[in-house]
Amino acid sequence: MELILHYIPYVLLFALATALIYAWGLWRTMRQQQDLSNLLSAKGVAKIKKALRKNGAMTRRDLEPAVKGLSAKQPFSREQIAVTDPQQFLDSLLPYMVKQRIITEETQNGRKVYILKK
Repeated sequence: MELILHYIPYVLLFALATALIYAWGLWRTMRQQQDLSNLLSAKGVAKIKKALRKNGAMTRRDLEPAVKGLSAKQPFSREQIAVTDPQQFLDSLLPYMVKQRIITEETQNGRKVYILKK
């Protein structure tokens, strides 16, 4: 009987560790789509900034090739997310970048162009 009582704390610690790892995995699985979306947006912002830095003022149509085919993947995961419609992706990303004051939107020769803020 004493021998069994000696091992009970170890069994309880093992059960607690298993429960914590399971809960952490469940939490990561529930948040995976949002994390992938955030990662893709961050990559898109970086690509747009790089293109604007290199080329100067660009229209939305000029920015489409910069984000076309962009994908994001978390380490140790098979799940990934990619840009399939560059126009729709830019529709969500460019207003965010203007709101965050990363870029400015101006009209030149009757066309909307985006310029990287200095």
